[in-house]
Amino acid sequence: MWAALAAAVFIGFPLGLNMRGVLYRPRPADVLLILGAKTKGTEPGAALRARLEAGLDLYRRGYAPRILVSGGQRRPGVPSEADVMADYLRVRGVPPRGVILEDLSSDTVENILFSSRLMKIHGWRRAVVVTSAYHLPRALWLARLAGLDASGYAPATADVLGTWMYALREIPAFWRSYQKWKWLQGRE
Repeated sequence: MWAALAAAVFIGFPLGLNMRGVLYRPRPADVLLILGAKTKGTEPGAALRARLEAGLDLYRRGYAPRILVSGGQRRPGVPSEADVMADYLRVRGVPPRGVILEDLSSDTVENILFSSRLMKIHGWRRAVVVTSAYHLPRALWLARLAGLDASGYAPATADVLGTWMYALREIPAFWRSYQKWKWLQGRE
């Protein structure tokens, strides 16, 4: 019995996170918030490219008049995730004034916290959070903790095994995010 329960959690939770992410529907917003992911030098990695293409699709369909890209610098001497994302979007026709950069964050909690601060400075409250399906539930939960009126959107993926493995890490990531969020709030 315990083995069946463990298998259900081990398989069902990641699958459920992935399916839940796909089922989110974006709403018109003040800004599209694209969360960073791995880069390869000056190019986005596969997951980041999928997020950027999903954000471009929403931008072109008029869901928001601007895109906020969020992601810091992983190593000295390489561009930040936000710089890579901004370049990618500009090359594909998004005007420079349509791309806002948040390039200080190092994880999802900071992506949301620092981006929400930028949004408040500009008077924006509504965002469509664009990220991978497995990541979307946690990102939206954090956006709502930050006081944003957030909907979500995730690109479709055919990488079931990779998505499952990333979704599995979301179980402890929810707890770590909550702990960091509380710690950061206590410092202000």
